[in-house]
Amino acid sequence: MDYDVIIAGAGPAGSTCARACAKAGLRTLLLEWDSFPRPKPCGGALSERGLSHLGFPLPPELIERECFGVRLHYGPYTVEVRKDRRIAVMVDREQFDQYLADRAVEGGAVLQQEEPVEHITLGTDRMEVRTPKGQYQARCLVGADGANSLVGRTIRPVFPRDEIFAALVGSFPADDREIAARADGLLELYFGVAPMGYGWVFPHKGRFGVGVLGKAMEFDAPQKVFSAFSSSVGMPVDRPRGHTVPMGGIRRTVIGRRTILVGDAAGFADPFHGEGMANAILSGKLAAQAVVDGINGNKDALTRYQRECDRLIVREMKVALSMTQMLERYPKLFLAVFFSDTTALDKYLDIPAGITDYRQFRKWLLQRLPRYLIAMLFGGAGPRT
Repeated sequence: MDYDVIIAGAGPAGSTCARACAKAGLRTLLLEWDSFPRPKPCGGALSERGLSHLGFPLPPELIERECFGVRLHYGPYTVEVRKDRRIAVMVDREQFDQYLADRAVEGGAVLQQEEPVEHITLGTDRMEVRTPKGQYQARCLVGADGANSLVGRTIRPVFPRDEIFAALVGSFPADDREIAARADGLLELYFGVAPMGYGWVFPHKGRFGVGVLGKAMEFDAPQKVFSAFSSSVGMPVDRPRGHTVPMGGIRRTVIGRRTILVGDAAGFADPFHGEGMANAILSGKLAAQAVVDGINGNKDALTRYQRECDRLIVREMKVALSMTQMLERYPKLFLAVFFSDTTALDKYLDIPAGITDYRQFRKWLLQRLPRYLIAMLFGGAGPRT
């Protein structure tokens, strides 16, 4: 029961980390609290940026839809932009997560299902992890166990309510021809539905994914909001599933003694459009490199992981968070920027497409902000179809 590394949680971050560690020759244990295929409440949109971090192509059967743009709604206003390249694919998280876990096993990791972490003990040169089925030791522990991470609580307090989003997700069955006709290769987002958040209608295979997301501290009666929203888009869902999403863009401690946090456990979700998978996969890869380096004698490996996360993830998400806060506070500015014409929205979609990043987009936007402010002051925003 002795390993080099134990990874708690077999989501995209954990399985990515486990696969990379095992392929590097480490004795790797991947613990999953549930059994595959297990349900996962999620919108299911994986950006091209996220796909690029995987390092291998997804099998076609895992791609339910390809998305080339978005259709935004805000009150009576609608605007849509279609790119000449794909910005995201739709996946079923049950199948996608199982596929990544299978890849980790193929790489040499040991997967133990239905083994939630119950207790962690830090020794002099080992971590001991206890589950309902046994005890395991390793030189390093990676927490990929989500927003309510037990591993995370050994490093930092739980996320406060003003740093998390609350989300409700449901499915509405539909004929694939109806789905293709309505979606037409676009993701639908409805702003103004929830504080600092939005509602969504995403096309899947045989169903629409319907959801709402908002800042937990200010999100009163989310069940009522979800019910009203799903009915308003003609897709009433009786029993949505809820989950929490930590806001990215807040610098947090993600390392401890022999411990690393990744994905939602580290708080890396995009606060503007809510995607968590891209940064989960990226942080899983960065964590694996830190584990390999640390076990090979690099005493600075964990500190370097914190620095790399700050540089590659937190700085980007900080810009996304500031944009979210500004546009929530000044809704007319939101209308002016994204609804007065399609230029800014078209440029923004280069971020999930992996062509640009938030800092470059902010620089581009600041150069044009006077024009958008004039549009805001003089009512330049209007409906687009």
